[in-house]
Amino acid sequence: MLAIIGQVIRQLREENGIPLEELASRVGISVDKLDRIEKNETHPSLRLLIRISRALGAKLGTQLTGKEADRTVDVVRREELSAYPILAGDEEEQDGRLRFYAMAQAKSDRHMDPLVVEIAPGDRTDTGAERRSEHAGEEFLYVLEGEAVLYYGDEICRLRAGDSVYYNSSVPHTLTNETEQPARVLAVLYMPY
Repeated sequence: MLAIIGQVIRQLREENGIPLEELASRVGISVDKLDRIEKNETHPSLRLLIRISRALGAKLGTQLTGKEADRTVDVVRREELSAYPILAGDEEEQDGRLRFYAMAQAKSDRHMDPLVVEIAPGDRTDTGAERRSEHAGEEFLYVLEGEAVLYYGDEICRLRAGDSVYYNSSVPHTLTNETEQPARVLAVLYMPY
């Protein structure tokens, strides 16, 4: 499933007539890094995928599937969730601890990107700038299982199953799991395009 992401990025870049060097510059990464992503030699973190999506003028769901949305209603059944494309950053991006299951990818005129996020247990508490994401928009998180910790600016929000948080995503933030049990979180991202 991850193998499609690099192909989709390359296809969208080429369809838009954007040279590799120009996209790398827009995103703020090296040409070599973007080339490795397009060749599926490394996988981008969600933070990086958001920057690539914005630079290409594409919705996040399009990046994950390679398809433009075309349904007015997109139902995802519980048993189908694991069949949806998964995004997991590589160790270099330090997001290998997170797995993202994209939902509602075929919904036309979508303004939000709903994801189920699995966070590996025992995540280290290094929450420096290299692990924090920031982008225009808003996010809503609802903890389905386990416990998660949201580092948001200078705030720390400890969340248990059933807890939720809504925040402005332009403030640097990261989500961790500092327990020994896995956590699952419903994340809804709104990013103006």
